[in-house]
Amino acid sequence: MAPPPRRRTAMDVTDEAEGIVPEPEPEPEQHIPTSTRKRKTMDSNDRQRRDAKRLQPLDEAWVYKAPPNVEVIIETSEYTAPGEDVEAAHGKPFRVLTNFSVFDPCARDALVGLDAVEQDADEADARHYVAAGVVLLPDANDEDYGQEDEGDYLHLDVLGVTAFGYFEEQEIPIYLETKWAFYELRGPAASYETLFKRYLAPRRLARFVLRRARSNPNEDWATFRFETEYSDEALDASNPRIREALEDNPAMRHLDSVPFVHDLLLKKLGEVRSRRRPQRRPQLPLKLAPIGNPDLALLRAENQVATTVTPLIAQLAHGLFTEDLHVLGAQPKPPKQADVEARKAKELRYLRESINLVLSPGMRKAYPTDSDQRKRDPYYTEATIGGELYKSGDFVLIRRAHDPNREAPAPSFTNIGENATLSDYFWFARIIYFIIDRGIVHVQWLEHGLGTIMGEMADPQELFMLILCENQDVSSIVRKIKVSSVVDGGDLPHSDLPGHFFVRFIYNGQPDGSFTSIDKDELIRCFGRSPPENCVRCARSEQYNILGECTILPDRTGVTYQGFEFHKHEFFLYKNEKGSGPAFIGQLTEVQRESRGGVMVVLRKVGRMAIDMRGIDFGGDVPYIYPERHVFLTHETTTVPGKLLIRPVHVYAYDFFQDLDELKEWIDYSPYNFYCTHRVSSLSGSRKELWAKRVEVLAASHVVCGFPTCRSDLYRPELREQDFEAQHTDEDYTCLDLFGGTGAFSHGIAEGSRGLLKPTHLVEITPSAARTVQKNSDAVVYCQDANTVLRYFVKLHEGHEFKIPNQFFGNGEQLPPPLKPGKMRAIFAGLPCQSHSGLNMFRKAEDPKSNLILTTLSYVDFFRPHFFFLENVPGFLRYNLLAKQESRYRVEGGIEMGGIKLLLRALLDMKYQVRYFLLQAGNYGAPQSRVRFFLVAALHGHPLPEIPQPTHDFEVVHQLRIKLPLQKVPVNPVRTTRGTMAHPSVSIEDAIGDLPPFDWKHPNRKKADPKLQNLVKRRKDEGIPVVKCDYEKPHCGYEGVVQYKYEPRTSYQREAREHATEDLQHFTRCLLPKTVERVVTVPLEVGADFRSLPDSLGEWQFSNPTSSVGRNRYRSTLYSRLNWAGYFPTTVTNMHPTAKQSRVLHPDCMRMVTVRELARSQGFPDWFVFVSLNNNVVTMHRQIGNAVPWQISRALGRELRAALFSRWKNELVDD
Repeated sequence: MAPPPRRRTAMDVTDEAEGIVPEPEPEPEQHIPTSTRKRKTMDSNDRQRRDAKRLQPLDEAWVYKAPPNVEVIIETSEYTAPGEDVEAAHGKPFRVLTNFSVFDPCARDALVGLDAVEQDADEADARHYVAAGVVLLPDANDEDYGQEDEGDYLHLDVLGVTAFGYFEEQEIPIYLETKWAFYELRGPAASYETLFKRYLAPRRLARFVLRRARSNPNEDWATFRFETEYSDEALDASNPRIREALEDNPAMRHLDSVPFVHDLLLKKLGEVRSRRRPQRRPQLPLKLAPIGNPDLALLRAENQVATTVTPLIAQLAHGLFTEDLHVLGAQPKPPKQADVEARKAKELRYLRESINLVLSPGMRKAYPTDSDQRKRDPYYTEATIGGELYKSGDFVLIRRAHDPNREAPAPSFTNIGENATLSDYFWFARIIYFIIDRGIVHVQWLEHGLGTIMGEMADPQELFMLILCENQDVSSIVRKIKVSSVVDGGDLPHSDLPGHFFVRFIYNGQPDGSFTSIDKDELIRCFGRSPPENCVRCARSEQYNILGECTILPDRTGVTYQGFEFHKHEFFLYKNEKGSGPAFIGQLTEVQRESRGGVMVVLRKVGRMAIDMRGIDFGGDVPYIYPERHVFLTHETTTVPGKLLIRPVHVYAYDFFQDLDELKEWIDYSPYNFYCTHRVSSLSGSRKELWAKRVEVLAASHVVCGFPTCRSDLYRPELREQDFEAQHTDEDYTCLDLFGGTGAFSHGIAEGSRGLLKPTHLVEITPSAARTVQKNSDAVVYCQDANTVLRYFVKLHEGHEFKIPNQFFGNGEQLPPPLKPGKMRAIFAGLPCQSHSGLNMFRKAEDPKSNLILTTLSYVDFFRPHFFFLENVPGFLRYNLLAKQESRYRVEGGIEMGGIKLLLRALLDMKYQVRYFLLQAGNYGAPQSRVRFFLVAALHGHPLPEIPQPTHDFEVVHQLRIKLPLQKVPVNPVRTTRGTMAHPSVSIEDAIGDLPPFDWKHPNRKKADPKLQNLVKRRKDEGIPVVKCDYEKPHCGYEGVVQYKYEPRTSYQREAREHATEDLQHFTRCLLPKTVERVVTVPLEVGADFRSLPDSLGEWQFSNPTSSVGRNRYRSTLYSRLNWAGYFPTTVTNMHPTAKQSRVLHPDCMRMVTVRELARSQGFPDWFVFVSLNNNVVTMHRQIGNAVPWQISRALGRELRAALFSRWKNELVDD
């Protein structure tokens, strides 16, 4: 038997794309030991035994049954999976089969294991096996995962199963091959789970053993058994697989001399039943993408390198991931089992001692100390309880009672489990003062890490300060504990003694679940006061109460509400109680107090030009430049309750600005800046009549605020802000965009921060996206796997020899010089997400894309940037770490929300403050619905930015709540109430209406319906260009410099066109003629889709009642037309009339949307040009769909700048 062929690598694919063909390797000499020869046919005894088995009674549990109420579809050459882009397929397509079973229809549908399929694949009289399951598309791009339609339930005639890759860098998915496609197996049916585990488990364990042998060639049997704890039965089952792998791979046969492997192969841990070796099918080629497309090939799990981590991250990840991590430094040693058990015994003993104190007889009363006996003040700073002295500032345990904010009931003190912890039975608190006469102690609460979102991932010795205080009965105090404060970012004082803890952060369980630094100066100030003024929480409560109530300012010059001051003549937003549309704008003229004590505000109404004067021809005398920011004043007044006020805004007269550049600077400065040109009498009446009687508003007579000491940040940049920029614009800093894609995430943040966080370096694995970055910015680009780049950075920084890796451009170009730690201001990470559904139980357990969170954290650990920004899909919050049973957490089925828990634990250990939240792109001015998860972290000593609150009223109201473990009430820090935003939403027409129209040419116009022929002719007569959509060409439409349809009519269009573009890329992908015919036949009506097509243009997906579309009563969006007044659905990477995202037809053109129109949906400016090395429009779609919407990034950048500026101003005051 010839040895297996060398597997294709990502570099091979890249080389082919660049025209470089690697030289063939010499074929090794064949070596075929007699013991490894495989029989290709059965003898007569084999057949007799197999036929006899078929006649035995079958257990119903091992018989295949189709799920109830499903339509079974037989795979044929015409079949296409839901959302499958058949036009992009080359050769057999790759699909996913889930909820699967494999059975033998000739043996009364008996379930069969994959061993049987593998064994019979090349037999002369091979059995006929059928696989059944739900078909989905592979998540080649993680951004799209979870957006599939309901899958079809298929029966497949199986030709064979791909071989298992024992020595691959990453575990290869298992595929079934049929005549028409390859199917990746993910998630068996419940009835098939045992058979699939029986096939998969020994192979995975064999792979683990062999990979461990390569990494630890001197490991002995005792060490292997202690550190792995696999059962004898599991090792027995893996023994034949280990032998099989070594026999089939001559280059690896030396591994049988590794001590623990040698012993494993010789030991008889149990009875190992020998069986005939199967003739297995050849390994499936690695490359699942079409030849010549390195952008897809490089993303395959098989073509990526091992996850690379720093020692700290390796230590935190121990036992949580199945992959063998590549550690850059000393491999952290897991704690010894004896030490773990000893510590656990101490903690349990301490817990029982504390419970005995609670259960001990007698009342625990507080008595004043001798020095305080004659004190008349009811407040005391120390007291004697049970003979022990307690002082203000002491940390204590308090007996836990029922907590209405927690889901778990109060614990029973009579039934203590072996895994019980101190936080199960007690609360943690700090004594503030005593009121001895009333038997009360005033405490500030702390939370154990187990009670935060981190749960079991928290450091067992870490407590978190809460901004919560309460009076407790003195008798609830149980005992003192030792708590070390680490508020200056120092090293952690770990101790092996129970009852010893440390505190370094505040945990804000409400409103946002964030972790923030403790204000050391505030603590010192408060504790320097006499009680009851020495409580931080009480002091803050008074301030919160003042800010939270609507209160009239002295001399009736305005009001305060929700932390804002509203002064006479100042403009502000107030709630639009209609519940749709943006907030109303008013100008404060007077404040009044109701007889019942409430505050009323008298205001002049302010109108919006883009809404209240829509349809008016302004002519050339009105500078209609930024319509959404252009307002007009009125004389109409109204009175509203003060509780409707939202926040101040700024409205300046247009002639205040010297030129358009100054006006743009004003607009860019804040989303709450507006300008006006005219005043009308009221908002009621005929718009034309009101506008005809308008009066011009001039800066000289436009009074903005009548309060002389107004603290609002007004327009003109003050000298202090110029000084701030001078101090923070340091040329010698770096910002790294990790998994950067096109760089949209970091570009938007840089724009929002006004250059404070400009990306200087970017890591991106796909060559086309990397070239796109080089085309549009001056950032240094590392086009390589992020793990390889991290090794490169760390190894050279530590002085090791390390061969400089090449860029993935395929031209032999080496990576640029490495980055060094010490000057890193920020890291941005648009982290590639994994599948967050239940389908991942059996799929690609070692897919490195699932583990890139570890790589990301290792970059943060190595560089320790001032700020860290992370983006992912909302499903990241549901990402459970599938821990092994022998891991220290021992959580069966995985750790709930394990991904975010690990992320937070690592960042806190690296001394970062952290805030995390969900944002809806439509709420920030993007013309699409797209919810994403974000995390922002700031190193201790740097300000943590606030969550950007929505600025645009969006019709899709997402409750952006995050349900935290243990807490009954979800955190909900983002306000999405309609009628409270500063601006209306951005529609599709607002975004792309100025781009030039064109239609696809009908491929068979003579046979078209007469109405369609007339429509085509009429549109051509109207001057709408017609372009042939030629499937043989790369794209269809316009490239280069193109004339727009009209001058910008919205702020969105003006921003997109602010800088000239060298290539508008206003073209579509080219589709098959039949698909083109369907597209041009769909009526030019809102909501039109495939249901309007004649039967002659039907295709399998929407003409077959057994398809997913048919089973859903044809409620699909196939061939669906967009609505000018609506918004784009989530822009994904697979844009096609039949794909997952099939609402892609232009609102009033006979074609699908172009690259530029999709780019506008994500906020890309027109000067931003996309590069595809293979000249493939789908590659550009992928770059656009993977991007973070520009508007969200810009909002994050604004908050970063605001945080830095606020801290800088406060430092000036302190100085």
